[in-house]
Amino acid sequence: MDRCLKYHSVLKCLKRFLFVLVMFVLCNLFVAAGDTLSLGASLRGKQTITSKNGTFELGFFNPNGTNNWYAGIWYAQIPVKTIIWVANRETPITDMPGVVTLSSTGYLTVSEMQGKVIWSSNDTQQAKASRASILDTGNFVLLGEQNTSETVWESFAHPTDHFMPTMKLWKGLKVNSWKSSVDPAPGPFFLQMNPSPGKKDFLLQYKNGVSYYSSGDWTGKYYSTMPQAVSDTSFEQELVEFSPTRLYYSYDLTPKVRSTTMVRNVLNFKGELTVYYLINNAWSLVYYSPVLDCVVYGLCGAYGVCSKQQNIQSCSCMDGFKPRNATLWRSQEWWSSGCVRHSPLNCSSVNGTGSSSTTEGFLQVSDKSLADQEAVQYTQESTLQGCKTTCLKNCSCTAFAFNNSNSAVCKLWFGDLLGMQATSEGQPFFIRLAASDVAQLSANRGRSSRRVVALFISIPLGVAVLSSLLIGAWFLQRRRRTLLEKGKYEDASKSLITFTYKEMKIATNSFAHKLGKGAFGSVFKGTLPDNTLVAVKRLEGSAQAEKEFRAEISTIGNIQHVNLVRLRGFCVDGSERMLVYEYMQNGSLNSFLSGKSREEDKVLDWKTRFGVALGTARGLLYLHEECRDHIIHCDIKPENILLDTDFSPKVADFGMAKLVGRDFSRVLTTTRGTRGYLAPEWLFGLPITVKVDVYSFGMTLLEIISGRRNSDLTVKESQYYFPTWAATEIDKGNMIGIVDERIANEADVEEVRRAAMVSILCIQNDESERPSMAQVVRILEGRSDGEVESYERSLQALVDDHST
Repeated sequence: MDRCLKYHSVLKCLKRFLFVLVMFVLCNLFVAAGDTLSLGASLRGKQTITSKNGTFELGFFNPNGTNNWYAGIWYAQIPVKTIIWVANRETPITDMPGVVTLSSTGYLTVSEMQGKVIWSSNDTQQAKASRASILDTGNFVLLGEQNTSETVWESFAHPTDHFMPTMKLWKGLKVNSWKSSVDPAPGPFFLQMNPSPGKKDFLLQYKNGVSYYSSGDWTGKYYSTMPQAVSDTSFEQELVEFSPTRLYYSYDLTPKVRSTTMVRNVLNFKGELTVYYLINNAWSLVYYSPVLDCVVYGLCGAYGVCSKQQNIQSCSCMDGFKPRNATLWRSQEWWSSGCVRHSPLNCSSVNGTGSSSTTEGFLQVSDKSLADQEAVQYTQESTLQGCKTTCLKNCSCTAFAFNNSNSAVCKLWFGDLLGMQATSEGQPFFIRLAASDVAQLSANRGRSSRRVVALFISIPLGVAVLSSLLIGAWFLQRRRRTLLEKGKYEDASKSLITFTYKEMKIATNSFAHKLGKGAFGSVFKGTLPDNTLVAVKRLEGSAQAEKEFRAEISTIGNIQHVNLVRLRGFCVDGSERMLVYEYMQNGSLNSFLSGKSREEDKVLDWKTRFGVALGTARGLLYLHEECRDHIIHCDIKPENILLDTDFSPKVADFGMAKLVGRDFSRVLTTTRGTRGYLAPEWLFGLPITVKVDVYSFGMTLLEIISGRRNSDLTVKESQYYFPTWAATEIDKGNMIGIVDERIANEADVEEVRRAAMVSILCIQNDESERPSMAQVVRILEGRSDGEVESYERSLQALVDDHST
């Protein structure tokens, strides 16, 4: 009996084993293979499929810093994940990846691990599919059940924020921006061909259909005002027209260019149409349109007002409103979060109607233009009071305007107000606010008016009093004008000297001796009345130049360090903007690394080079950790490292710098540094940290060691991308091999080793793998080798990259 029971137990275990084995085999028959999903196959969790040429990959991803998972397509070999398409952009899966399936019924689905379907191609698919493949173009296609060469569904026909090469952008098809840099949900901006009959131009539009940019007319070869990158000889473009309503535009790189680089167009979350090239395995922003301006509808968000003076645009909240997110608003980089009322409305209604005559009122606005919203109504009210009452009775009515110049017109606005601009010619309108806010703002305006009246009433009091008042008023007015002009620079150190244009013209001998020219102006040599030599940067009148001027004043004006260039003063005189620095006799480090450095007197010995590297690192450490507010320089490169008489380095040019409060570690910015020194995370519009400076310092340090630029086209191909070539030489044990051959014999091997270690650590693609500037200084000074293990790992990563 016992023997029988044992026999049955063994048989039962054997059956279970066979069942598990069969299920394992069956499951593996229905998983992805290579670039294809067969009928019934799935991608689960972190499984992916990759295009045949290895360029594109499909699977699940989660944006930085979020727990949301999306099915999408990205570039497989780019260090920083670049998403070009998202399936379930409106319905993320939380906490863990899901399942992508080509169901047995022939439709593509995205579901949670528990089986709940959250996205399907069923609604837009022409017919059932037999298999799905990701192509070398990045297009994910479903091929027909009856005709296996027929495409019954494709991701290119359902784009998100990318307009990819070879994609056919049909009339009626829209490219839709992400909501933010980490949220692929549909944003407010669209790119589409003009929907009007007979029109072929492309428009950038806000969500309610307001257009703020046009590509211009099709010339037969390209669109007249599209970014240059899409109209030059690197591109093949076509506009194919089957009928006035059925036509598409497509572009691609020419075969010669395609063999060396890649390109992508993306409508970013700020409403810009951007063009990126792949350079040194990282994306570089080369063109964008339009430049952020008041023409971008919704730039300042709800109840925000865009103003533009001297080509500078900025946002402010309307009277009675405050920024929704004060931190983002103060950054002056992301105003679209908009404004909210100081006091919430207390209107109670049913189906949008109700009375609030005692708790709410209207404030007249005369210096702003109000664009037509999606919901605008005209009524037959013939009086101002009747128009006001009609709006007040509807809780959804946010503003009204009344005009009886020709015939009485009452116009009502509903919902959040967008697209407002400051103007002296706007039609007066009335905005809805809490009654208490209306009373307070009206009282403030009244007090302002009474102060003006009081000034004129005081005139008969006597000549003495009048003189006193006029003199006082003159000084106050002059002070006020000065504050208005220089109020943007109120954080500047009180030790800074303010110069007039005339003083600067005399000091520079009418700007006769030009020292150099940058992106936003020229630098001239000057002499102050006390015979002090100075360098005067005269900025050109562009929006970016004004932004650079403000950044210089608010950052370097407050700090002093032996390795930071000293700002002596500035000039704000009409449209003139000038910055006055201490003069650096030996110019920039760039002159010792450029072609001119072949001259004998331009060769820096190793001791000097190492001192330049260490001094620059100490200056950056001061900016990153020792200032009251941490400062990200944002443009570290040899051109911005100046050398004094003793070749002591001083970091200069803070025009792109960003202040970071001690409670924050990241900052959003639309500015871009210099190609060749840009950290990968910056190229994707992500919030940046001080680690972007660390990356740029690492690239600069390699140039100091080698005496050449990081992308020198005159060297042989195997050395073209210097970082990976240098890493390979170091890995071989040829440390001195990366040193400038003219000084290699005199170089201190131990200092070379420390400098090489720092450079390799600093230029890692993952910012978390880069050291802080405090660690950099410790290594260079020989006080720490604690990062050796991280260094060896980083070195191997670069060597592997070079070998591929």
